[in-house]
Amino acid sequence: MVSVRVATEAEQQSWREDWRERLHRHFAGYADPGARHQMVERRLGAQQRAEPGTVLVAESDGRTVGHLALGRSPNADPSEVFVFDLHAPGGEQVARSLFDHARRYAAEQGVQRLGAITPTGDPAVDALLTHYPLRAQQMVKDVSLPVVLPDGLTGRPMAAAEYGPWLAGEIRGYADDITESGSATAEAALARSQREFAELLPDGLGTAEHSLWTLCDGERAVAHIWLRHGYMAGMGYVFGVNVHEGERGKGYGRAVMLLGERETAAAGDAQLGLNVFGANTVARNLYDKLGYQVVDQFRSDDL
Repeated sequence: MVSVRVATEAEQQSWREDWRERLHRHFAGYADPGARHQMVERRLGAQQRAEPGTVLVAESDGRTVGHLALGRSPNADPSEVFVFDLHAPGGEQVARSLFDHARRYAAEQGVQRLGAITPTGDPAVDALLTHYPLRAQQMVKDVSLPVVLPDGLTGRPMAAAEYGPWLAGEIRGYADDITESGSATAEAALARSQREFAELLPDGLGTAEHSLWTLCDGERAVAHIWLRHGYMAGMGYVFGVNVHEGERGKGYGRAVMLLGERETAAAGDAQLGLNVFGANTVARNLYDKLGYQVVDQFRSDDL
């Protein structure tokens, strides 16, 4: 018989120390130790700021056989309760007991959705959460190898005249991606997209540490990529990729990603990271073929 209760302060401290060690292993895909440290501290900090943050303990025959930490993330939709950690060395029954308790807790809080990060490397947890819809995943790739663009394709910095139309399209496209992922309503998604673009590119093309590139086939612009250099220690980040309408299905998506990898390495970063929404299967398949590795998967479902 598995029982679940709220952890004592001493148990929470012990769980947190164990979680820190597991997070370092979880983020082993980040080559730079500084990046791994940043990711671990971000995850720990988000859980500590969660309101209300709760750590649950699962017991069987007087032994601790699992933990679950959940709460409202300060940066997420307030209608969602988030599982920060689900660790069940006691097996699938333990994982299910903890998760069922979390679902009841979320319902009592009056929220509509329960979210969690997978994979955890824990087979029992992975089996339990794999049925939850994939909303987004973080991926990373080593970009130290030389990159050669396909014949006839070149890359150049985005021209000033391209920026306005590109920005309007990206704001709309990002909002659509959020909506399609099931993470927010169309109205909330558009507001979030507008806010984030304003925060990320306050000086437009001149924003420090950001670069925007245009892929050209001959003289024709066919795609764009937006990079953030030094996003974390040793790592750049893809903030946006766009292939022009009418030019899709011609290999330009792969080529513009190669352009981004080349410019990331030129800026001094050894890896390139990105986020892709779960509903965007075309992009996910492309990144898989290019050799990007999954670091995190975010899954959630309505209660």
